[in-house]
Amino acid sequence: MPMWSDMPDINFQRISLKDKNLTLKQVTSPKFKGWNVNDVKKYNLHGILFAWARFKLKNTTEHSKTITFTVREETENIYVWRGNNREHFISGDMVSWSKRDGLKDIKEIPFILQPGEEVKVIINLGDISFGNYDSPRIGDYHQIIENKYKDSQIYSADDIITFGFFGFIIFAVIFNFFFYYVNRETVYMVFALMLIASSLLLANEVFSKMLFAECRFLQVPYMFTVVTLFVVMLLHTVRYFFRVNIHFPTWDKFLVYFSIYTAVSSVAIYIAYINRNLIMFGVMATLGTLSILVFLVAAIIMIIKLLRKKDKEARLFVIASMPFILSPIISIAFDLEWIPTVCGVWTILVLSWGMFARFKSLQIANSRAALEREEERTRLIAEQKAELEVLVNERTAELTKSLAELKQTQNQLIQSEKMASLGELTAGIAHEIQNPLNFVNNFSDVSIELLEEMAEELDKGDTEEAKAIAGDVKQNLEKIAHHGRRADGIVKGMLQHSRASSGHMEPTDINSLSDEYLRLAYHGLRAKDKSFNAELVTNFDPTLPKVSAIPQDLGRVLLNMFTNAFYSTQKKQFKLGADYKPVVSITTSLEGSAVKIVVRDNGLGIPQQVIDKIMQPFFTTKPTGEGTGLGLSMSYDIVKAHNGKIVVNSTEGEFAEFIITLDATQV
Repeated sequence: MPMWSDMPDINFQRISLKDKNLTLKQVTSPKFKGWNVNDVKKYNLHGILFAWARFKLKNTTEHSKTITFTVREETENIYVWRGNNREHFISGDMVSWSKRDGLKDIKEIPFILQPGEEVKVIINLGDISFGNYDSPRIGDYHQIIENKYKDSQIYSADDIITFGFFGFIIFAVIFNFFFYYVNRETVYMVFALMLIASSLLLANEVFSKMLFAECRFLQVPYMFTVVTLFVVMLLHTVRYFFRVNIHFPTWDKFLVYFSIYTAVSSVAIYIAYINRNLIMFGVMATLGTLSILVFLVAAIIMIIKLLRKKDKEARLFVIASMPFILSPIISIAFDLEWIPTVCGVWTILVLSWGMFARFKSLQIANSRAALEREEERTRLIAEQKAELEVLVNERTAELTKSLAELKQTQNQLIQSEKMASLGELTAGIAHEIQNPLNFVNNFSDVSIELLEEMAEELDKGDTEEAKAIAGDVKQNLEKIAHHGRRADGIVKGMLQHSRASSGHMEPTDINSLSDEYLRLAYHGLRAKDKSFNAELVTNFDPTLPKVSAIPQDLGRVLLNMFTNAFYSTQKKQFKLGADYKPVVSITTSLEGSAVKIVVRDNGLGIPQQVIDKIMQPFFTTKPTGEGTGLGLSMSYDIVKAHNGKIVVNSTEGEFAEFIITLDATQV
């Protein structure tokens, strides 16, 4: 007996029904007259076609015989009568794995016939609208087992190979999504989606076993979706890979419309399939096949044109796709089932390499463009720097030799806010240095008169009086030296503030630094506006330890805070008049291991809606021309560099408070 035998038409009877089915009770009823001998199935072009078959089997040998009922339709119910006993079996592609009988994976139902035994068989073939059923098929159980299981290891090996290729493709998908994330080139995204669809098609049999074993009704829509996704993404991959919109704009529009048509026709074919409309199904399938042929011909023509232009990407595409196109012929000619899979992986590998090369080329181009932009920016900066140097030299040519050191310091300033703070200091320093200079002038005049008197006494020979006068002169000179050192200290403080930071931390007296810059800021404003007066309140903690800081930088922060406070109170005084008394206070304290500096004023305050923005560069609440918007930004960066922080509290129209916190353990 061969492995399978198709039953001759004369040996079985059939029922064919359109759009309706019968029950087992109906077809087994003695009154039922619908069984027709040799009723060959007629194709139903519209609607659902149901079928039944019945026959008898008899074992005419002297030995028991194990046969199989081969299931070829989506769902088949097989009923076997041994005398009055009925056995029921079910199997088919659309039957869940747990409900299948017999050999589930190959859909064979084993059955043992005893010597001389005769059985009656009725098979409910179910929906055969898309089936290829010609006659019942009986198989030889032992030969099938030998062929499918004992002599063949292809099944498990195929699964392993499939998963290996699947993992390889997913690896390529991840890389292409990464390339898309970096470059935002659509070709990487559509190619990745095409790879996902191809991997799902490659592993379709395995996924069918894993995902749809119990939900077979999902298998068909799943396949329609994956195939549609693959075709649509293939079209768009061709579009973007060859830059069709640049080389062939008309062809690009065709591909866009064709991808839409593909998706719509796929939905139409699926609707025809589930409604068993063979006319619509055939028409749409034929149109789809013709469309694909048109696309292939047009694609070949396009690739040939690109090859004539010596397009590298077209050459790469030919190298990648040619083995896959020829793989079916090679597979059939040499009986090598694995050839299409290997060629498919080759295609993916070569195209992925092309995508990587394209990514690398884009990166190089972007780097080159960035370098050119940087060189252009550097050139412009150099030109601007040269122009500024010429301008500075012209403006400083008239300065006297006594200002040479100040000129050198000013040329080193690199931030406009430092220039602004130096301007704010100038008036205050002039006020501070005026007193020592007055003392120096007064004591110098007195000393000149005393020296004249001493000369007269010496001429008279009165040495005692001359010595007394010399003592007075010495005291005057000591006072001149004292006030000279005081003026020198003020000048050095100014130079220390104006010069670039040394970058070295040193123990710093916060109380002294705060008091110095408070007075300088106040006198600087009064030099511009003699009518302005404010109450200065200092609450210095005498136990405050020295803090490790850069005095020049921290001084700029304090100066900026005080300047802003006096500016705010001055503006409020203009608005309210004599009824308002400006108050600016500074408080220092030690809280744990932190030194806290609080600068508070009763000026205009800061609007709540902008309080989170005031530390941003170039943001200012002052009118145009009165502020650069760099002061608080610079202060924030300096405090942050000292491992500190600035907190702002304010109520608009009432007060503003800046709290600086520094670490006292760094000294």
